[in-house]
Formats: sequence, C-alpha cells, structure tokens
Amino acid sequence: MESHRYEKTRGEGVPSTVTSTDDLAPAESQAEAAETAVCRHIDGRGHRCRLLVMSPTASLCAYHAKRGNETAAAELLACVSDFSDAASVNRFLGNLVKQVTLKRIPRRDAITLAYICQLLLNSLGAINREDSLRLEESRLAALSAAKLPPKIIWDIPGPPYEPPDPIEAALANKASNDECSRR
Repeated sequence: MESHRYEKTRGEGVPSTVTSTDDLAPAESQAEAAETAVCRHIDGRGHRCRLLVMSPTASLCAYHAKRGNETAAAELLACVSDFSDAASVNRFLGNLVKQVTLKRIPRRDAITLAYICQLLLNSLGAINREDSLRLEESRLAALSAAKLPPKIIWDIPGPPYEPPDPIEAALANKASNDECSRR
C-alpha cells in the first residue's frame, strides 16, 4: 500500500470480534430508536433537551422528570394552604383533574390522591365535632375558673298559649258577676 503525503489513507486494523446488529436494522428504525432514547422536554425557546431518558418507557430524562414532578406538585397545591376545610380539598381535587387531563400525573397516582381526598373529606365532620367539643369544654372551664354559678336555662315546654275568645271572656265575666250578685 502506497501512501501519498497529501492523501489520507485508511489503515487496515484488526477485525472486531463484536458483531453489531445495527447493520441489520433499517435506517428508519435506527432513527426512531435514537428519537425515543432522547428526552422530549422542550424549553421556552423551543430547544429540545438532548439528554438520554431514564428507561425505554420514559419520555423525559432524570432532570426533567424530577422538575416535572415538582411543577405538577406546585400546581396541585397552588390554592391550597391546608386541608382543614372541604373547600380546600375540593380545590385540590379540581387541580388534580387538570393535571390528569394534561397527562402530567399518572392515572394510578391520581387515583391514590383522590382516595386520600375522600378520606380527608370523611374525617372533616369528626374534626369539626371535636373542635366544638373542645370549645364547649374550654367555655365551661372558664366559667368554673371565674367561680360564677352556671347559667341555667329553663326550657320546660308549657301548654301552647291561646288568647281567650272575647265572647267567651265576656260570658265568663257576666257569670261570675251574677254569682257575686246572688250572694
């Protein structure tokens, strides 16, 4: 083999013992495989992330999968400060529906979160009863600390009040006057 000083020549090396199956696959499937192996996140400028995905079934790299979960959690909890009333639980459920329809939260996770919300809504009645009981106990403790006698409220039902009929009242008065005059 002759070489010319201006021409580059390919040297012959030792044949590889590793056989590649890439040569057997068509070019289209290679492009598809490369496409699915790359993260599908597109940033605000329209550029696509070039990191590899975590698994063959995933569509995002480890960084964007973590960021996506943080974003979804922040959007879920946007209007909710605590879960002490039914309105905040219902706001959370509304945000959950939005995230599921946008396919930011997997279906299984959404089912789990909805079940937890159902448990929270069922426990709110018991929490309210406990709060009212504590309030009543603190009121009674304050009364006993002040050494005031307890206030007794008489709620004994009596007969219903019916105003007397004026004709009957006049007849009764006339009868009583007649008896007084006979004596």
